[in-house]
Amino acid sequence: MSTSRRHLATQIHHTAAFPTDPNKEHIVILGSGWGGYTLSRQLSSKKYEAIVISPRSYFVFTPLLTDAAGGSLDFSHIVEPVRDPRSRVDFIQAAARSIDFAKKTITCEATVVKSGVTETPRNETHQRTRAWETGQMFTVPYSKLVISVGTVTKTFGTPGVRENALFFKDIGDARKVRRRMRECFELAVLPTTSPELRRHLLHFAIVGAGPTGSELAAALRDFITKDLIALYPALKGIPRVSLYDIAPKVLSMFDEKLSRYAMDTMRKEGIDIKTSHHVKGLRWGEPQADPPYEMDPKTCLTLTTEEEGDVGVGMCVWATGNEMNRFVREALTDVNVFPGESAILKDGEGVDLDLGKSEWHVKKAPQGGALLVDGQMRVQLEDKDGKMVVLRDVFALGDNAVLETGAPPATAQATSQEAKWLAARLNKEDFETAPGFSFRNMGTLAYIGDAKALMQIPHDGGNKYLPEGLTGRMAWFVWNSAYLTMSISWRNKLRVAFRWLMNNLFGRDVSRY
Repeated sequence: MSTSRRHLATQIHHTAAFPTDPNKEHIVILGSGWGGYTLSRQLSSKKYEAIVISPRSYFVFTPLLTDAAGGSLDFSHIVEPVRDPRSRVDFIQAAARSIDFAKKTITCEATVVKSGVTETPRNETHQRTRAWETGQMFTVPYSKLVISVGTVTKTFGTPGVRENALFFKDIGDARKVRRRMRECFELAVLPTTSPELRRHLLHFAIVGAGPTGSELAAALRDFITKDLIALYPALKGIPRVSLYDIAPKVLSMFDEKLSRYAMDTMRKEGIDIKTSHHVKGLRWGEPQADPPYEMDPKTCLTLTTEEEGDVGVGMCVWATGNEMNRFVREALTDVNVFPGESAILKDGEGVDLDLGKSEWHVKKAPQGGALLVDGQMRVQLEDKDGKMVVLRDVFALGDNAVLETGAPPATAQATSQEAKWLAARLNKEDFETAPGFSFRNMGTLAYIGDAKALMQIPHDGGNKYLPEGLTGRMAWFVWNSAYLTMSISWRNKLRVAFRWLMNNLFGRDVSRY
């Protein structure tokens, strides 16, 4: 590809992030997840000079992350690079630290040389950063800005979780889960391991019975029963998977009948369903161990619940709800200088210059603190007197944003639809005439183990002839077909299909690395 098509990716000067084509608008996309990646691939290269800024140089197909953790897929099968020779989108590996809406600039910190880029930070708020991990700071201008930085896992302040649990949002997280499981099996067969510690090491706990937690529990159960036990026959009957949640049922977003089917099926498969359980803490060491409780992967952890007390586990994966990351919580708050050039009233009219004398801040949802955007996904500002304006050149989508006209579910499906809608509006420049975003529910899927799944079929259109949902093998077939179709590049579609075929013939990958 000629350098004229990839200006920013090929220059090495400090001004590489500045626009180079005066005939195109410079649009900056923060984030490379479902929102940022999808939007960047849908934008017209004739109208926009697009650049993605993200700490991660890839997009993860998250619906198949549990398959990768369970050994069904290689991690490379579910990753798409942002920096792609076939794409006209440029990329800078960095994290946004602040935005000046008046000057239309973003201050960023490079994250090229940083440990843990592919996994969830242990403690985002008070994370200890080594001196060499501090990246170079630089400023990037924009004509239009899209904020799609996602969220972090919510720990509810539970003691020891941020420090000791494994999370499940990125490739590094899934790799840690798979490695730790194999690690626990190897520790369990050592001659020095006591029978009691062996039982603790082979107890795998997942906290959070939503789609991610339930699918992970099912994937790990399949991995154990179909592959690992064949390698460790002496451990047969000892390994177990427990699924914890504070709610009274699993997969609460499904109808009652489907949720009940999932609970009954998973119990029959040997998964311990521990609903209505309140987790109080997580620490290293066996349940009866005395302090200090220092990290020691050669032993187990102790999970404390209100209902059961102390329980030994070899691994605890925390897959609960989401909360805003530090950038949204702290950087996108007060507005020091009123952005008069960007701000307009909701009816499309300009604003009175006197409004600039007020103290403004970014409008956020009362619950959760997500950016509260209008029906066209534009970021809004409000002052202490309740006056409100929208920024016509700053947009937000995905989990870090909430539509005031009705928020869709926090799913990849919804974020992808938002990104496609916004790309279409930007390409056509028809914000004034096009209707606002409306989520189209295509159904909800969840894998529950042993080649069984759930599918809840939407009835928004009032079609009474459709069933309420599918279960079992038929739903599993739809699950496979849907995710294979959605897995972005043809390269990965073929790799995933071939790997699933090889798994059926020869079993899963049980390598530990």
